[in-house]
Amino acid sequence: MPALLTAAVERWGLRPGAVIEGGSVSHVRAVTTADGTPAVLKLSFPHREARDEAAALAWWDGHGAVRLLARVPDDPFVLLLERCEPGTRLGDRTDLGAAERLTIGADAAARLWAAGVPDDSPFERLVDVCDEWALLAEERMRTLAPPLDPGVVRQGVALLRDLPRSAPREVVVHGDHNPGNVLAAEREPWLVIDPKPMTGDPAYDLCPLLMQVDDPFALPDPVTAVVERTALVADRTGLDAERIHAWSVARLVESALWYVSRGELPEAQDNAARAARIADLLG
Repeated sequence: MPALLTAAVERWGLRPGAVIEGGSVSHVRAVTTADGTPAVLKLSFPHREARDEAAALAWWDGHGAVRLLARVPDDPFVLLLERCEPGTRLGDRTDLGAAERLTIGADAAARLWAAGVPDDSPFERLVDVCDEWALLAEERMRTLAPPLDPGVVRQGVALLRDLPRSAPREVVVHGDHNPGNVLAAEREPWLVIDPKPMTGDPAYDLCPLLMQVDDPFALPDPVTAVVERTALVADRTGLDAERIHAWSVARLVESALWYVSRGELPEAQDNAARAARIADLLG
């Protein structure tokens, strides 16, 4: 990391500032460019999900997302990015009600989706990734034998296979559209960061927003909360509410089996239980 930082500073004539906390697989630092522009230097641990981040930011070209200012041609994990000021995360704006935060998050996602898909798309296809996840979930159920409801796991796995193939439209999805990746900014009121892009059904993007803007399952009537919140984001994005519910089931089941693989059984059971409650809403 020190060598990568030194090389990037020299390449772009940067003046390093404070480390920006919050990332789990990257080193992010405030910098100032040679012409005095505030920016962010992001050095990511090389991994599949981050491989096409620069391509997605270049495709969106600042429309709803931070601008890509520069990148190393042969290294997709070293990026110079627009800095958001004040940079407050949507998830930290507890002065805003859940409905207002959901509205902001849904509008931010729709802004990205409006760009469609490039003709020469470099991105992975959601259908291929979800097929991998479905196989992996089945393997984890078979080999690790966790105490999860096999019925909801089967339903989630089936949805992972079916939903990408029945998408009414395809876009470049953000891939990790949670409230921590939507930042307050000046050029636009809110800008999105840290995409893990794929091409496919836009409804895929909404489960993290619904589950993390605050925890609907901590409320007295969680199912009603989920229904009302899904209706809100469906209205803001023009997507089908039942399809958003179905993607929530699929993603929560995938997440449950991921937690199983890490030996985190309480988290796995919680995600599976949430998936079961939402599955009851499907027709």
